[in-house]
Amino acid sequence: MPGDQLTEETIQRVFLNATSAKIEEFFSKWNFSNANSTKFGMSEAERNLLGDEISAKIDNDDLASILLETVRLISRERQGLESLLNENLCDTILKLAGITPVVGYPRSVHALMEAQKCLVNTMFHSAKMRERFYMNLVNGDQIQRFLSEFEDSRRENSNIQWIREMNPTQAAEVWYFYHRIAFIATAMDKGFQRHWADQSTTVSNILCAAEVCLQKAPDDVANLDLLRANEAMKTFFNVFCHFHGDVPGLDEKNTHLACRILRDVICSGIPNDDVIQSAIHALSVPPLPMDLSVLLSDPNFPIVPLPETISEEERVHPRDYYVNMTLTEAILAALDKQLIKAVDLLNSVPFNQVSPEGNTLVDLSGPYFQALARLCVESKYARRYCRIRVLPPLVADEVKKRPEEHDSLRGRIVRVMMLPSTTKEVASEFLFIICKRSVSRMIKYVGFGHSAGHLANFGLLGQINQPKHASDSEDSETEDYNAVKDNVNPVTGAMYPPDHGSAMDGMSDAQKEFEAMKLVDAMNKLMDQGLVKPGTIGDDGKVREVSHVLELLKDAPEPETMDSDSD
Repeated sequence: MPGDQLTEETIQRVFLNATSAKIEEFFSKWNFSNANSTKFGMSEAERNLLGDEISAKIDNDDLASILLETVRLISRERQGLESLLNENLCDTILKLAGITPVVGYPRSVHALMEAQKCLVNTMFHSAKMRERFYMNLVNGDQIQRFLSEFEDSRRENSNIQWIREMNPTQAAEVWYFYHRIAFIATAMDKGFQRHWADQSTTVSNILCAAEVCLQKAPDDVANLDLLRANEAMKTFFNVFCHFHGDVPGLDEKNTHLACRILRDVICSGIPNDDVIQSAIHALSVPPLPMDLSVLLSDPNFPIVPLPETISEEERVHPRDYYVNMTLTEAILAALDKQLIKAVDLLNSVPFNQVSPEGNTLVDLSGPYFQALARLCVESKYARRYCRIRVLPPLVADEVKKRPEEHDSLRGRIVRVMMLPSTTKEVASEFLFIICKRSVSRMIKYVGFGHSAGHLANFGLLGQINQPKHASDSEDSETEDYNAVKDNVNPVTGAMYPPDHGSAMDGMSDAQKEFEAMKLVDAMNKLMDQGLVKPGTIGDDGKVREVSHVLELLKDAPEPETMDSDSD
C-alpha cells in the first residue's frame, strides 16, 4: 500500500495535540498516495480508532473535505468498513451531504461533493450506513426533492440558499451524485421502494433529469446530462420493478408522464446504448400501464385526443386509434443490437463453455422482451408489426438451416432460448404472443425442441397434435415453403438432411419387431435402475412420469392401478 500505513501509533501521533493544519497536511499526502488503492491492510482496532478520531474532527470546516476524502477511499474496501463507521460519523456524513436537513449545512460545495461520494460507497458497502439512512424517512424525502430541485429554472428560484448560490457547473455535478445516491438507496430496501412508490411526486421528480435531456438540442446534451438521465431511469426501475397491480405513485397523470418521457428517450436517437437500455427497462416495470395513447403515437407530434364521435366502449378501449409503430420499431432495433453483441460473444467460446459477458447481455435483454410482450398483448397492431419484423413468412431457404443458425432477429432470439436463464422464458413468451398463442405456429418457426419447455410450463404439450387453424398459415407461409414443408423436421425446425434415411430400411417386419422389443427391454432396465425417467403428456397437457415403458406407445391405454397389497 502506498504512503504511510495507518497503524494505531500513526493515527494517535497524527491526531494527538495536532493542529488542523498538521492533520490536513498528513491526510492530503496520504489521500494522494492512495488515490488508486482498493486495499489498505488495516486491522479492526485501527479502523475503530481512525473512525473515532475522524468523527471527532470531521465537522471542522478546515478538515471536513480532506477527512471525507479519506473515508471515501477506505470505504472502497468492504471488509472492515463497519469498524470504521460509527453512528456519529454516519450521521455527520448525511448532514454534510445535505440529506439530513440541519440549519447551516452543507457548509461548502467541496465538502458536500466529498460527502456525496462517501455516501455512494458507504451506502453500497455498509449495513450500518444504510440503517442510519433508512431510519429517518425525511432523508429519502430530501433526496427525492433534490432530484428535481437542481433543474436550472428551479435551482435559480429555490428556497434553499446553498442551492441558489451554486454555479451551473457545481450544480450539475452535485445533481448527478444525488441521482447516484437515489439509485443505491432504492436498490437496497423494499420498504424504501414502497415509500417512494406510494408518493404522487416520485415520477416527476425522478424523471426530471431525463426530460431535461429531451428539452436540449442533441449537440447541447453533455455527457453528464446523459449519465444523470441514465441514473434517473435506473432509479425509476428500482422503485417500481417489484410491484404488481395498482401503485399510488402511478396514477393516470403520472402514467401518462412516465410513458411520454420514456417513449421520447427511446425514440430520440440518443447515441448512448446505456440510456436507451435504462429507458426500456423502466418501461417494462409491471405496474406501469401501457398508455397506448402515448406509446403508439408519433413522438414528433403532440398527442391527439380521441375524436368526440366515438362510442363510450371505444373510448374505454381505444386500441384501434393508436397505430404508430415508431416506439415498437425502436425497441426492436435496440433489442436486435443488443442480441447481435450477445450472440457474437456466446458463439466466440466453445459450446460447452460459458461467456460471462454474453450471458450478462442476454440477462439485460429480458426487459426488452417484457416491454414488447406487454405492448403486443395490449395492441393487435403492435403484435402484427412484431410478427412481421420477427417472424416474416417462411421461405424454403430459411428451413435449410436450424432457426438458431440464422443471422436474423428470429435466429438470435432462438439462440437466447437455448440458454439456462430467465431471459429464455420471457423470450419464449414474446414469440408465443406474436404467434397468437398458436402451438403449431410456434413449433413451425422455432422447432419443437426449442419450444417444448415453454409449452410444457403452460400445459400446452397436449395441443401439438391438434389440427392447424386456418390462421396458422395466414401470412406465415410462401409457395416455395409449402413445396418443402413435408421435409421439415418439426423438432429442429429445419429440413432433414438428404441422406437421413431410416436405419430399418431393408429389414423384414419380424426383424423390426425384434429390434423394437430390444429397445423396450433396454429402456425398462434403465427405468428400473433409476437412470432415466421417461415422461408422457398427461390429461392436463403437462409432462408426467410414466410407470412403464409401454405407456410411451402412442394411443396405448393407461395402465390399471395395482393394489399395493397384492403380490
